Amino acid sequence: MIFLAAVASTQAALFVMTRHSERQTELLGQVYLDGLSAAVLPYARTGDAAAIEDALRRALSFHEGIIERQVGFVDSRETVITLARDETGTPQPLPGAITAQPAGVLRRDDGSVWFWRSLQIGDRSYGKVAAHLDASGFQGDREWLRWLLFFADLVFSGLCAIAGFFMMRRIQQPVTIIAQRLYQAALGTPKPIEAASMPDENSSRMMFHAFNAMVHASRERESMLAHMAEQQRKADLGQLAAVIAHEVRNPLAGMRTAISTLRRFGDQAPTRDETLGFLDRGVDALGQVVDATLASYRPQADWRPLTRRDFDDLRLLVEADSRARKVTLLFDVALPESLPVPALEVRQVLLNLLLNAMRATPQGGRVGLSARIGQASLLLAVSDTGEGIPPSLARVYEQGPDGLEGPGLGIGIVIRLVERLSGRIGIDASPQTGTTVTLTLPLGSEERQS
Repeated sequence: MIFLAAVASTQAALFVMTRHSERQTELLGQVYLDGLSAAVLPYARTGDAAAIEDALRRALSFHEGIIERQVGFVDSRETVITLARDETGTPQPLPGAITAQPAGVLRRDDGSVWFWRSLQIGDRSYGKVAAHLDASGFQGDREWLRWLLFFADLVFSGLCAIAGFFMMRRIQQPVTIIAQRLYQAALGTPKPIEAASMPDENSSRMMFHAFNAMVHASRERESMLAHMAEQQRKADLGQLAAVIAHEVRNPLAGMRTAISTLRRFGDQAPTRDETLGFLDRGVDALGQVVDATLASYRPQADWRPLTRRDFDDLRLLVEADSRARKVTLLFDVALPESLPVPALEVRQVLLNLLLNAMRATPQGGRVGLSARIGQASLLLAVSDTGEGIPPSLARVYEQGPDGLEGPGLGIGIVIRLVERLSGRIGIDASPQTGTTVTLTLPLGSEERQS
């Protein structure tokens, strides 16, 4: 690019110089014709051809400056007198333009130039004088100057290119270092630039300091994220422990009642067998609850369908609490013996809802559970005659938990289990009629749970 700019500027300068040289050559030719006209005019006025030829010969004998190749005279009758220098040989015929035009300049390819002009005094013309001058020396000088400037441009451009290369390399060196460190940062942990690699220029040093500040900020952010992740892990473990404690504690009251029944009526075989079967299923249910709660860390418990016996177990689990609170427990289950929905999740949801309803119902109240088959779905409803849950808690049931803790832990479990079952929750609550929680669970959930 530098070379092209230099050559273009030089060629423009040469063009101007060439035009100026051509004008100077034309001016020199006109000066020569002035002298030739002064020597020939007196004889042209008298028509003395011999004197005119002698004057032309004398003009050819002096060539200290410009060299004439040929001179000539054309009178008014177009009679031509022409002479050439001895070394040029026989005179060449005059160009046709000389006889056709009163004055002019004609350039030849060999560098020579023809000049001619009319010999005129007032309105009378006595003929034309012409001179063939050798200007090849001027053309040679121009060509020599052209090549000299070309090679000078070439050398100058080469030096500028070399200087520009090292200058750009010096300028790009800080950027190259930054790019290498960014690439290394993309492959691993970013590292700050050492003080020994810092450049001297203030602008580049500012860029390096900014990169080091970015590296330190990145390290602090990673450290903070690691700390937050550790805190979140501990919080998750605490939440997990709370959920397990909550879900394990709920069936304990019913199992405690079963143990009390076994102590009192253990000598009766039917009662003993029924109570032991209930305890056996309760222990299995507790194990499945723990396994399901740990689903984020281990595979889920084995899937099994919901049966009517699960509803019998739910009644046994909450009967002790209903008697202690003097609340009437009503179950209305109109279902076939087995349903294709996960038994463990449905048991957990209903147990939480029933225990919450017990706690919200005053003495003498009622808590009910109804179960029906809808259109490709299982319809469950848990109702109580309490004062009705607050609207904010109803929205939590319907929209999902948001950082629930403490007393809201059971609500969060219910919502997450219903979402896992692809079901829906509906709430109808008022201080006069109490609260009814409606669950709609799709049938045929075995494939989704496995």
